[in-house]
Amino acid sequence: MPEFRPHGSNHDDRRPPTVVPIRTAPEWAGERGEKLVRLTQEQAAAGVDDPLFTDVDPLAALTRWFGPGDRLTKRALEPTMDDYDDRRVRVFRPSWGSRRLRIDAAVAQASATTISFTLDGAKAQTGSLDAFDHELLQQVRPMRDFARRLKQMNKPVATWLHTVGHHVGTESLHERTLMMLADYHPAVDSVAGQPFTLVWPKGSELESHTPDVALLGKRGAPLIVDVRTPESAIDAKWAAKVPSIRRAVESMGMGYLVWTGMSRPYRLNLENFTEARVPPESYEFWSLVALDLCAEPTTAGDLADHLDANGYKRLPALMLIRRMLWRHALRTDMYTPFSAASIVDRADD
Repeated sequence: MPEFRPHGSNHDDRRPPTVVPIRTAPEWAGERGEKLVRLTQEQAAAGVDDPLFTDVDPLAALTRWFGPGDRLTKRALEPTMDDYDDRRVRVFRPSWGSRRLRIDAAVAQASATTISFTLDGAKAQTGSLDAFDHELLQQVRPMRDFARRLKQMNKPVATWLHTVGHHVGTESLHERTLMMLADYHPAVDSVAGQPFTLVWPKGSELESHTPDVALLGKRGAPLIVDVRTPESAIDAKWAAKVPSIRRAVESMGMGYLVWTGMSRPYRLNLENFTEARVPPESYEFWSLVALDLCAEPTTAGDLADHLDANGYKRLPALMLIRRMLWRHALRTDMYTPFSAASIVDRADD
């Protein structure tokens, strides 16, 4: 019996066309193809947790300096405009010109290293390191503006912190992550961005440096933090600056830390929990109910169901659980993205 062939077609036409794999940049992107491939690879790499931080407790560095703190006395302020100050986060400015407040060079570049800071966000004050009052770090405004410019890799943002009850400016999302971690730590009581500028005398190895973040606890000395990526932290030019910066900061009786990052799932969980909003009166009552219902480790979904059965609807209950995780009343595996299937347990007091 002859083989059937569709009218007007050849036998070879029925075979699928050969697919040639793309070995170069997408042709449809033209001259931008190579850049498109590179950016795609960078985005893919950004979604992978850095082995350097896998299962490493990011709170440990802060705990070593401030101690564990007390979750029951940790401030958890609610969003409000009462403490708004447009000089605290200066983001509405042209992308050109000087970004740092003017410092009187004749005073700053004296015979010894000096410190300059601002209390109003408009004028800098300069003094000696040994005369600087740590308490001023709760009042200082940033020494630099937070402006985005063309081709700028880092993205300045303003992040709202529960600990201080207002927005704090950061020069990058990486800095924002450090501030969010400090906001979560039970012992951190105050956070300031770009808090002061150190100026060295003429002829020194360094001219000036503005640290990224200042952290204060209820007790003890402040901790000054510079935020770097793991790659930039080992850059020879930056590494050569660190000893001079450390000596200047420690001479004022403060600690110094170069912070390089944290586990990506841990960060994603913090971003999830910090956004949970529960009215204070609801939290005060229903968090105690949730703790009673969580006598044994259980899933977040089951705990929400139990709260629902007791009169607190399931969706608000899931929000309450996230808020309790943020405030350390409950705990979960921070190295796995949180979901309704995540196991939660009462935190140890």
